[in-house]
Amino acid sequence: MDMRKSIIIIHYGEIALKGKNRGMFEKRLHKNISQALTDVGCGSEIRRVNGRFLLSLPDEWSDVSYRQLVLRRLRDIPGITYFGVGFEVSRSLDEIIDGVIILMKDVPAGSFKVDTRRSDKGFPLTSPEVNQQVGQAVVDRYSLPVNLNDPDTVIRIEIAYTGVYIFCSRYRGIGGLPVGISGRIVSMISAGFDSPVASYLMMKRGARVYFAHFHSYPYVSRNSIDQVHALVKRLSDFQHDAVCYMIPIAEIQKKIIAVAPSQYRVLLYRRAMVRLSERIAERHKCEALVTGESLGQVASQTLRNIHVVDESAAIPIIRPLIGMDKEEIISLARNIGTESISAKPYDDCCSFLMPRQVETWGSIKDIIEIESTIDADEEYESAIQNAEKLIVTNNYMKETAHQS
Repeated sequence: MDMRKSIIIIHYGEIALKGKNRGMFEKRLHKNISQALTDVGCGSEIRRVNGRFLLSLPDEWSDVSYRQLVLRRLRDIPGITYFGVGFEVSRSLDEIIDGVIILMKDVPAGSFKVDTRRSDKGFPLTSPEVNQQVGQAVVDRYSLPVNLNDPDTVIRIEIAYTGVYIFCSRYRGIGGLPVGISGRIVSMISAGFDSPVASYLMMKRGARVYFAHFHSYPYVSRNSIDQVHALVKRLSDFQHDAVCYMIPIAEIQKKIIAVAPSQYRVLLYRRAMVRLSERIAERHKCEALVTGESLGQVASQTLRNIHVVDESAAIPIIRPLIGMDKEEIISLARNIGTESISAKPYDDCCSFLMPRQVETWGSIKDIIEIESTIDADEEYESAIQNAEKLIVTNNYMKETAHQS
């Protein structure tokens, strides 16, 4: 075995608790990692061993930009708890020490400690004994101080039945579940802070997310469309690819405005968007919708109005942000890289002919009566027929107009 060949040791957390279904979750995570890395030449170099994945890296690993790309891709994969770059060595103390000495050569000077985890109890030395002998070898070679409480570097040694894995740098992953294991949903995405964060949280829980964005162009600017392009491109990093429909609803809004009292317009817009999203859900065999609504954040998000909107849906509407405030949502947006995109000004579709006052305590009976007077079947069909379809795969973006 070439001890100098770099590998990445990938760990998962929640998946390990899945009992008899664990293998299914592991296979999905394996597939997702492979897909994320195929275009950079190492998607086939991953194998599952003893509750972890090992990724063998090609010669390109010595290139800094290549290394950063691989690490960035791994950090964005739901299901990975943490990973480290190091070596796989045989079950020999001498080879473990040699591997650690090589790893420490590139580590900045400072204090250290050795942390050994021995799942294979047949290994002749206990974890404390390995810690002591490896630590002494590092002190002898580099004259570094040992600090067991707050070290600058932790040398991690994992002794498994299949081999020994050693690494120093540990990178945090997203955690959660691998995308695709929990089914498919459609996110009703806007250009704001909330719905991109809600979409991310559903990906983290293992759902594959399709997107539907509603706009009133050309009656308002294209800002929201352009921002959603950028948001979907970023969110696609978490599930390898993404599909988004840019759906024009101005003509439906005109039908609503012609007959509905102004205070009910926003609720009627929302119900129309739910019905159109369900058409996208049916097309892609999705089982739920997701929105970025937070209880009481705006007038249309009172408990009564949420009930009014839900009544129009034939499938569940999931609201992962329902109990969060704006600061919490923006903090999450900052962490996942969508905040700077969402912070730009844009024209929301609901701002088209926005009423002065919005009903905060809507009546389902009144809404249904109003909808019975609106003949918008042609407008609904036209909205779907004229939707632009955006496809993103590994940051490659393709847009096709007028998808039936």
